[in-house]
Amino acid sequence: MWSLEGLARRPKTVGPDDDDDMIVIGIDFGTTYSGVAWATIADFESDQINLITSWPGTGREEGKAPTELFYEDDQIMWGYEIPADADPVRWFKLLLLKEEDLDPELRLSEFLLRGRKMLRENDKTATDLIADYLRALWKHVLDTISKSRGESVVDALPFHVVITVPAIWKGYARQGMEEAAKKSGILDRRPAGNTSLTFAPEPEAAALSTLCEPGRKIKEGEVYVICDAGGGTVVRGLCGGIFIDEAFEHMCKSRLGRRWDRLSKAGIKEIMKGEWEHAIKPQFKPLRNNKEYVIGIPAEAFTNSSLHDTSQQPVIKNGRIHFNGSHIQKAFTGAFSSIEKLIDAQIKTAKEQGLSVTGIILVGGLGGSPYLYEHLKARHARANISVLQSGGMKPRTAICRGAVFKGFLDGMGGGNETQLNAHMVAAPIKVTSTISRASFGTNYRALFDEDKHLPQDKEWDANEGLWRAANQMEWFLRRVRTLALL
Repeated sequence: MWSLEGLARRPKTVGPDDDDDMIVIGIDFGTTYSGVAWATIADFESDQINLITSWPGTGREEGKAPTELFYEDDQIMWGYEIPADADPVRWFKLLLLKEEDLDPELRLSEFLLRGRKMLRENDKTATDLIADYLRALWKHVLDTISKSRGESVVDALPFHVVITVPAIWKGYARQGMEEAAKKSGILDRRPAGNTSLTFAPEPEAAALSTLCEPGRKIKEGEVYVICDAGGGTVVRGLCGGIFIDEAFEHMCKSRLGRRWDRLSKAGIKEIMKGEWEHAIKPQFKPLRNNKEYVIGIPAEAFTNSSLHDTSQQPVIKNGRIHFNGSHIQKAFTGAFSSIEKLIDAQIKTAKEQGLSVTGIILVGGLGGSPYLYEHLKARHARANISVLQSGGMKPRTAICRGAVFKGFLDGMGGGNETQLNAHMVAAPIKVTSTISRASFGTNYRALFDEDKHLPQDKEWDANEGLWRAANQMEWFLRRVRTLALL
């Protein structure tokens, strides 16, 4: 539950000489892409959260870097550094989870099966892979912030790092992330002292960054569904942007036929990471015109064959496939259908609890799609449910930006009470309650009651001289109960 205390203003709490006395760094370690945002107190109070948009291996500004690793001899490459013809390790974030805590479709996904095989062959753990990635990411974060503010200034400032995790993750998975963060060097001692590390639920971070945007008019008691449509997953389902990519790749493969088999891994990557990735997929929405979407095919596919083929739709001219809007639309159909089911389930759950959903907040890479926005807006118009979608990079970077909000909202944490009091600033929204993710209780022996207890639990208490029922539970907190936060 949210309180709107402080939404209209963000008062200063520090003097002019203390503006830069802490840096909060938010890390969205995602299944397919990862992003980082950061801010000093002065930045935050002036509504400025800094995004890292420059990454090793690419000259283009990007809100996130691929969550991928490639091991070659003693060298580790990450993100955009990985060569086009390489076969990187992907989805290793999900390897932290026990198989019984994964949905069946996730357990059998190609990327997870390959990731587990890689762990066995290289005698590594999921924590090792995550630590390798975070180590490279953290080095780039430090380099970026130091270039912006100067090494001497950064060395003098304490860090509070907030890493976001899925809300449904159990305690052991969070512990695995904390272990990976320690291994990566994020918590190494610095001249300014210890670095504080806390975790934030991804939906909470997404809501904070979106609802706190200037111009948002939010009322107490409103209910929002967070649709985190990432690269590979949406909430708990396999229906992210990667499955739109797979559908489009299948369309290209089907149209090229045997010519597809001549393409190298680098050639396929050129198709998927070119015009499709950077222009067509993120900007597409169905139009009532004859607009064409042209995809260039590497010349290697046309060895000993013509660059032209107009025998069927979509036609091939000069080595380029000319898709129309209906072709592209089909690539989105399967993923959108799955997203609809997941959102409907959340709306149904809210209704069962007597809540009426006000709006749907779109975040994540696919969350910036104008087609997804229009599709969901039309679908939920009758129910008077609005759809909120920020512009530009904001949907894709909502979670790392929200992690920065969360860092300032909660203070330094980690037992640093003195720093907590010194560095807390007024946040625009306050989290006043949450839903318990697990039940907590203790085992005890009750007085045996044959009307209540199982015969196999009956045992004699020699000290008290009476019969007791073993294996009884006293619950202090039940799962899915509302829990007030002090």
